Amino acid sequence: MIFTVMGFHPGKDELAFEKHISLSVRELGTVMQWTDEHAHVGADFRLTEKQVAEIGRLAVMFFPQGLDFYLTSSE
Repeated sequence: MIFTVMGFHPGKDELAFEKHISLSVRELGTVMQWTDEHAHVGADFRLTEKQVAEIGRLAVMFFPQGLDFYLTSSE
């Protein structure tokens, strides 16, 4: 499974940031509070500031400020 964090300027549809992250379903499940091991399939998730910070910490990366972030998955 490949996870991607995408960032958009508030109120805009144009992609401003995109980064694949090397985290497992298990690692992200805790951050995202998924209760089902397949909860990530076929959905985009709007990330809270707390989730962005935790994903950044786990993936050892920084995300730009001032964007709305979403998590998506693909195979």
